[in-house]
Formats: sequence, structure tokens, C-alpha cells
Amino acid sequence: MSRVAVQKLSDQIADVLEERILNGIYAVGERLPAERHLAEEFGVSRPPLRDALSLLAARHLLETRPGGGHYVSAHLHQDFLGSWQNLIDRHDYLRDDVLDFRRYLEGTLASMAALRRTEEDLVRMQFWLKQMEETGTEQRQVAQQSQADVSFHQSIAEAAHNILFAQLSGSLLRMLHQHTQDNLANMFGVVDWQPQLMAQHRALYQAIKRRQPKKAADMACAHIDFVEESLKAATEKQKRLVLSRELASQDKLRAAKK
Repeated sequence: MSRVAVQKLSDQIADVLEERILNGIYAVGERLPAERHLAEEFGVSRPPLRDALSLLAARHLLETRPGGGHYVSAHLHQDFLGSWQNLIDRHDYLRDDVLDFRRYLEGTLASMAALRRTEEDLVRMQFWLKQMEETGTEQRQVAQQSQADVSFHQSIAEAAHNILFAQLSGSLLRMLHQHTQDNLANMFGVVDWQPQLMAQHRALYQAIKRRQPKKAADMACAHIDFVEESLKAATEKQKRLVLSRELASQDKLRAAKK
């Protein structure tokens, strides 16, 4: 007679918490609820809960920081993309490849989101759209604008309801957060592109809301194309400004010598 294995209580708790981490309910860097609250939620005493937390720490999904508390580790994301962050920072030409990769990834995710999104997914997208609309383009606000931009695109990825795609998108967007912030700073430093960016984001949202997968994919790709072309224009204009200033400075030096 074969025996039916009974899963340990701590393993059951670990499985539930692990699923929440993979689905982004507990985000990278976020602190989990206090042990007392988790124990109450699961209806267990502290020992099996602590065993579950230790198990997740051994899987590199959680870490304990000074001052107490358990936080979602970035290990999963770091393993996903390895050392690409440093490579992109060192080699400007890779940024074109990044935008190319984002174009196809976000087009796919937008199409999937249009087919699978829930009403709650739409509420999340609307929230981040509002955050972008209410944040200005001054230098001190660019970081907030960047975070809202990243979060909006990640909310679309999560609306596709595929854990691997959501994890890939989250890893990519996290890696590119500083890159996105620099992009916005460069774009807003030359021209205020915010109205056009917002119009594109709203159009993308509407296509997902109306369950139009092809249009959503097209809007997502067009948005990345716009960002790429705008960055190139901003970079070229900045180069011309720098050259003009250097020439003017040399003119003054020559005049002073006469």
C-alpha cells in the first residue's frame, strides 16, 4: 500500500508566499507584512511561519535587513539579466538594441493584455497614467515621471497574465529605470515632449481597454519608435549646442588676444 505524502505546514506557507512574489504581489525590495500579521493570516504559530521564511531565504527570494523584517530579494531579477546593466552603461550603441528589444516585447505584452486584462488591471493602468499627468517635467520631477512611466508599462506586462513575461518585463524595466530617467531628462531638456508621450500612453491604454490586440501592439511599437527618434533628435541638438558654445568661446579668446 502506497503512502500519501502530507506536505509540511511550513512548506505550504512557503508555496503561497513564493507565488505572491512571482506574481509581483510582493515586489522586489518590498518588505513583507510583519510575522505577527502573516501568522494571523495563515492561522498558524510563529515557528512554522519562520521555517517558511527561512526556506524562501534559502531559495534567495527573501533577505533579512538590519533592523528586522523580511524583504523580497532582487536575486531573481539579477539572475535573469545578469550583468547587462553595466554593459549598457558602458556602451551607448547597446541602447539602440535595448529599444529594439523593448519594441517587440512591449508590442507582444500589449496585445496579450488587450485579450486578458481585467477591470482591476485597467484601474492600475489608470492610476499610473494619472501619476504621469500630474508630474511635471522639471529636473527634480523627472525621477517621479520615470517611475510612473516604468510602472505604467509594467502594469501592462502584468495585465498579460503570464508570470514569465511579467518577470522578464520587470527585470528589464528595473534595469532600465536609470536609462528611462536619463531619456526623459534629455527629451524634456530640449523640447517638452510630455503632451505627445501622454497622448501615446492614453491611446495604448484605450486599445487595451477596448480589447483591440493588434491596435494595442501597434501603439506600443509606435511609442517606442517615437522615443527612439526623439532621443536621436535631442542628442543631435545637444551636440550642435555644445559645438556652438565651444566656437563662441574660441571667438572670445581670439578677440581678447587682439
